[in-house]
Amino acid sequence: MIDAPTFEVSAFRSTPHGAGAVATVELLGEVSPVLQALCGSDIEVGALSLRRFGSIDEGLVARLAPERAMLFPHGGTRIVALLAEWLIARGAHWIEDPLCIRDGVDPMELFPEAESRVEAFAMTTLARAQSRLAVKLLLAQGARWSAQPPTALDLPRSRRLNRLIDPPRVVLAGLPNAGKSSLSNRLLGKEASIVSPEAGTTRDAVASRLDLQGLSVDWLDLPGFRSDADTPIPASEVRAIELATRMLEDADYLVALAAPDSPFPTLSRPADLKVFTKCDLPRAREHPLAREADHCVSAHTGEGVAPLATHIRDALVPPEDRASTAPWIFDVRLTPDLA
Repeated sequence: MIDAPTFEVSAFRSTPHGAGAVATVELLGEVSPVLQALCGSDIEVGALSLRRFGSIDEGLVARLAPERAMLFPHGGTRIVALLAEWLIARGAHWIEDPLCIRDGVDPMELFPEAESRVEAFAMTTLARAQSRLAVKLLLAQGARWSAQPPTALDLPRSRRLNRLIDPPRVVLAGLPNAGKSSLSNRLLGKEASIVSPEAGTTRDAVASRLDLQGLSVDWLDLPGFRSDADTPIPASEVRAIELATRMLEDADYLVALAAPDSPFPTLSRPADLKVFTKCDLPRAREHPLAREADHCVSAHTGEGVAPLATHIRDALVPPEDRASTAPWIFDVRLTPDLA
């Protein structure tokens, strides 16, 4: 008998982001009691924190909203299974198939008014799609599938378009004083300074669901990259850096940040985009790092921030993919022979 309250949450393992070493378990509902029981204490909205998951594992926790959190344990299937068992034993609803808004229910039963199976699946997908750019595309799929059945050639484009349904993971990396928090706050539209006195907490971190010109992304600011290799690093921070590095390697898109007084960090994989910040400072644009960068912004004035959001959106979901009239394989259950 477990002496614990019943958790009013749903939980599931998110669609994997490649073959990385980090898994993602999402919690939806009254997540505070879960975090208190699993991690020892609650986590502020917007915080990204290194925590123990009971006796199961250690990993990062991102609190994206009052009713939503993401656990990032190591990617072994046994660890995820143990987390699922822990949650289920305490009354949480574990969803084995997060592709359906009601686990185990055929979309044709949910939407009998749909004129085709494709339309029923599209309506189901609309209910959970996170990006507003997905709406018109999903509504057009019934007619597009009727006119031109999908083939294997549609799969690469469809995988990119699926980022309109399940937000891709964008990681921001930079040295201290590069302006990561300022840029994140500007994109978020509010202050999200996360500083905790707890040992092992990643500091000045931001974890949030951002809208980048119509594309929703899970934006993770992962501090911990140092420029001084001779400075001793506390053991708790070493663990945080190791986990941050795994998440960096598993990201869908990596942004490296530099500023006049903070060079680009040395990372375990090439950055997808190099951004130079604080371009409003005198002579900043003449700085050698500015010439090395792909993009220059000022979080203080907002200069270059909207084009940056557009650039990341178009890199993850290219305009030609969104403009294509070919069928979008938005749910693999519609084409099991092509999966």
